[in-house]
Amino acid sequence: MSILKIFDKKSQGPRELVLDVESTGLFTSEGHRVVEVAIVEMVGKKPTGRELHVYINPDRHIPEEVVKIHGIDDARVKDEPKFDKLAKQIRDFIGDDQIIITCRTTNDYTLDINMMNMEFQKAGVKEVPETQWTNVRRWSEQMFGEKAATLDKVLDRYGVSRKERDDNGHGALLDARLLGAIYPNLQADYDKHKAATPAAASPAKPKDVPPKV
Repeated sequence: MSILKIFDKKSQGPRELVLDVESTGLFTSEGHRVVEVAIVEMVGKKPTGRELHVYINPDRHIPEEVVKIHGIDDARVKDEPKFDKLAKQIRDFIGDDQIIITCRTTNDYTLDINMMNMEFQKAGVKEVPETQWTNVRRWSEQMFGEKAATLDKVLDRYGVSRKERDDNGHGALLDARLLGAIYPNLQADYDKHKAATPAAASPAKPKDVPPKV
């Protein structure tokens, strides 16, 4: 069965992809792997209804403290395919289009980027270059401050309900859809912020804080 959900919607404008992942832990250097990938396609800043969503067997134990965050345990993914079986389909879906994420960066490590490119590398598939990623967490930090830059805080700022997230916790597909809902307004505000604050075009180095799972 296809991992793509396709709906008949038409839009005009550039294709952008809102991506979120869940993993077994924070750092690739500690052997952690991806367990869920979700990508929401947007064209002209509007969701097309075309999505990629897949659960992945990480071929390792998922720690209990991480299960408490995203709800994905060993039993949930034991019969799912491993990343190398899905890598080409995921990479083909991404293509050369811009990827939108919101993820804290620590010492040049951004979980979503590093995890996905590590998995692509292991699978022998072309990595996604740095220039193809847009991390809007950096925008939020500049405009609203570090403590107000979390996804929950930004959803509240733009009046987007996070009830489902509060009720059910993290989930790659839900988080990607929610980020897609605020992305157009967030970009519009960031463009205004950059115009009014020239220094915003060269963001300061992020503080040493752990990225999200």
